[in-house]
Amino acid sequence: MAVVTAPTRSGTELPPWAQRLVVPAAIVAAGLIVSLIVGINVPSWFDNHLQPNVKSLYGWIILNRTENWFFVGVLTPIADALEGCVRFIWWILRSLRWTGVLLLVGLVGWRSGGRNGLLGGVLPMLGIGILGFWDQAMVTLAEMITAIVISLVIGVGLGIWSARSDNVDRVLRPLLDAAQVMPVFCYLGLVTMAFSIGFPPAVAATIIYAVPPAVRLTNHGLRSVPTVMNEVGQSFGADSRQHLLKVQLPIARRTIMLGLNQVIMMAFGIVVIGSLLGTGNDLGGEVLKGLQKQNLGLAFAAGLAIVFAAVALDRISTGERRTARSSAEMPRFALPEGWPTWSPTAIGAGSVVLLALVTKLVGASKFPSAVEIDIQPTITSWVKWVQENLRSGVPIIGGTQPVSDFLVTNALEPLRKFLVWLPWGMVVGVVAAIAYLSRGWRLGVGCAACLVAIATMGTVPGGDDGRTQMWDHAMNTLSQVLVALVLSVIIAVPIGVWAGRSERVNSALRPVLDVFQVMPQFVYLIPVIFMFGPGRSAGVFASIIYAIPPGIRLTALGLKEVPMAPREAAISFGATPRQELFKVQLPLALRSVLLGVNQTILMVLATVIIAALIGGGGLGLVSLGGFQKQQVQIGQGLAAGISIVLLAIVLDRITQAWGSPRSSQQQRGES
Repeated sequence: MAVVTAPTRSGTELPPWAQRLVVPAAIVAAGLIVSLIVGINVPSWFDNHLQPNVKSLYGWIILNRTENWFFVGVLTPIADALEGCVRFIWWILRSLRWTGVLLLVGLVGWRSGGRNGLLGGVLPMLGIGILGFWDQAMVTLAEMITAIVISLVIGVGLGIWSARSDNVDRVLRPLLDAAQVMPVFCYLGLVTMAFSIGFPPAVAATIIYAVPPAVRLTNHGLRSVPTVMNEVGQSFGADSRQHLLKVQLPIARRTIMLGLNQVIMMAFGIVVIGSLLGTGNDLGGEVLKGLQKQNLGLAFAAGLAIVFAAVALDRISTGERRTARSSAEMPRFALPEGWPTWSPTAIGAGSVVLLALVTKLVGASKFPSAVEIDIQPTITSWVKWVQENLRSGVPIIGGTQPVSDFLVTNALEPLRKFLVWLPWGMVVGVVAAIAYLSRGWRLGVGCAACLVAIATMGTVPGGDDGRTQMWDHAMNTLSQVLVALVLSVIIAVPIGVWAGRSERVNSALRPVLDVFQVMPQFVYLIPVIFMFGPGRSAGVFASIIYAIPPGIRLTALGLKEVPMAPREAAISFGATPRQELFKVQLPLALRSVLLGVNQTILMVLATVIIAALIGGGGLGLVSLGGFQKQQVQIGQGLAAGISIVLLAIVLDRITQAWGSPRSSQQQRGES
């Protein structure tokens, strides 16, 4: 009788956790060996020559702009059309006068969201007039409306196309990723090459930045239409066009409307930078003027006007339409027998035109100065008080300046120096190893390729020897992103847990998070600069403020979506609230929490880049310099922009992998 014995582990066999680390360790070692062979720092010959080629292209464009058929026959007519659209809408807004604009906003808000939509649209617009920026706001609205309409036409069309074709979806996805993470400074450099200066390049840059959410959400909405509804439409003999117009688009309307809202927010997100192109006396120009002249009262007041404009368009574009029952309950106006029957919308539109004519006849073309309030002196006095009382001398923490200095001295600068000191190949190997552990070989190779591409972007002016590798600027940006990410997660996750476990806290936080999310990211630069002064720390704090709302929301959402069954089981076994949180809720909500981390990273990166306006440094500063000094540095600006895109792709893909389950095929590929 044979005796069957259980297999025993050899004394030399590695434990499973060590076996899992063999391949990542080999990847890191390979990166270090490459650095030792070609150089600890990125070698000068490791250059793709993008910068000189772009500079040569820009010079050719300057010489041939007025003669080349493409500029004369294609780009110039497009620029003229964009200019004409902006000026036509601006003329309409000025013709309506302030009363007509308020009535029009109220009408749209009422039709989209009832009383809440009406008040949510009209009150912020009144706030713009009270602040004294009505005329500037009309210029900004003309630009935004033009860009938003064109973005929706392009975005919804591409979204429908990508929803109907997986091949188109695969082609568009990386292009949309690049468009969303590439800094606006790079857009401005490219569009000024094509359209010179003025309204056309500003509108074109806004369109590039605002189209992706329209495409993504339209695609998502159409793909989310239930299969049953598609089958019903097909069973009734609907052709492709009827199926789209009668079945899919009506069902996906809410998601597409959310895309409209996101387009509006994206458009307002670059209103300040667009003013660099000479768009005239708009709100962005006022903010930029205040930042450049250190007139924080002007910058804050104009930034608040931008927030009001963004809130107004946000509220009238996200309101839920009244149901048939609530519409039936609206008061009806009895007209004499024989008179034509007019819909409420037609009556409202006629009222807008009539009121505009009346205000023109009585001369009420300007917003009444009697109700305007100049808050600039008050803000200036606040800034002075903050600088005198909060910058230093605060008990325990010392003040905002010591906090800023501590962050730079003990976190930002040591991390930057460490990343620059590490052999560049070893950094590539470490990131590739993390990507491999996260999702497998494909992600590891892709992330390594992105970092190697950054290393090939050449040098820029600066440093002890007069030149600095683009790699060093990328490590500077990465250090700011990592520090801001850690601080954002430390703040957002506990607050999100608190909100997820308390409906009262969640209700109290909701309006605050709504306001924080609709504010354009440039507005956050204003308070941090007079709290902490210009520099990297101010950019990090602005990034934290901008990035924590999605982290809080997604953490709270994840906890709320945990099923009651496992929670009740834990409670029945005597688990304390703390044990229930750490043993049940957080593990089951981990995907949602990690999705919040992913969104936090992208928002941190976006804000760290624009912090170049207040001395943030890194790739954002190189990108900004490429726009401001195009003839000399436009190639450097584009190379920095591409580096930002590549860095964002690496961070995004790795954190996405953390938040999504791995398939068995991927797990086998790692083994």
